Amino acid sequence: MKISLANYILTTILMLLALVACGLGTDSEPTSLAVPEDVFPSEIADTSEFELSENMTFHPVYHFKDELLVEIQRPLPAPVFLDAPLNNLLSGPTELEAEAGFASAIPAGTEIVDVALLRNNTISIHLNQTFFEIEGEQRIRASAQLVLTASALISDTQGVVFFLEGKPVQLPDGEGLIEEVPEGRFPSPLTVDDYAALTEPSVAS
Repeated sequence: MKISLANYILTTILMLLALVACGLGTDSEPTSLAVPEDVFPSEIADTSEFELSENMTFHPVYHFKDELLVEIQRPLPAPVFLDAPLNNLLSGPTELEAEAGFASAIPAGTEIVDVALLRNNTISIHLNQTFFEIEGEQRIRASAQLVLTASALISDTQGVVFFLEGKPVQLPDGEGLIEEVPEGRFPSPLTVDDYAALTEPSVAS
């Protein structure tokens, strides 16, 4: 169906009049519109905090304060694998924690070569040579930090065994005692209870 020029012009004029009547401008730039506050509830106005908590989890690491091991909850990206909290422990107290009196006995340069969960629910930690260069009280305290932090990773763990260059190494318990292991035998895992003297009463079971 053909439309005459007069009808086309009339239709165009009517459309322009309708737009003006509706209050719409003819500017090429977009115009801001006021939106009622209750359209977007304040609870979801800022989702950054929600997204952060959704992708983070907290795991305990243990540092010394006033001669006792104290749990510190550290935020870690999820999912968390066995090595993440241990490497976080190796980084030592933060500046604020150090100012508050927290300290670590683990020597700088210590590295986690490997960490795994064995079939009997025992955690194996392979350390580099730097860790084994410390002796005496410092080795006791550093061992305690590793055992408590690792034990918090797995529920009902049977303890922690340590390795150097693929060979098991027996570390001292909280009293400084080292198990005498017959040649060819595997050392007993160290547990939280072995360091009860260095922990708050609520930590040891």
